[in-house]
Amino acid sequence: MDLSSWMFIFVMSAGCGIACMIIAQRKGYRGTQILGWLAAGLIFSIFGLIAVILTTHDSDGTHVAGASATCRFCGAPILSDAARCIQCGGEIARGV
Repeated sequence: MDLSSWMFIFVMSAGCGIACMIIAQRKGYRGTQILGWLAAGLIFSIFGLIAVILTTHDSDGTHVAGASATCRFCGAPILSDAARCIQCGGEIARGV
């Protein structure tokens, strides 16, 4: 590969890394988590960018996988198959 091909790969990786970092910051990630997303974007390029877009993140800075709604009592994220809220213990009413 020639120098221009390597430069293209480097510029694309840097662009994806910076985009991952910006998206993570806007989703509420802080500190070293943002640097982790920057590294993911640099290393995995477009796949790191897709990962940061598809992850869910709640307001207190923790990752929530599979959250589908929020508790009507405390506002915490609730998993789709949960019967009670983990935070406040409130009972989840499900449609019949």
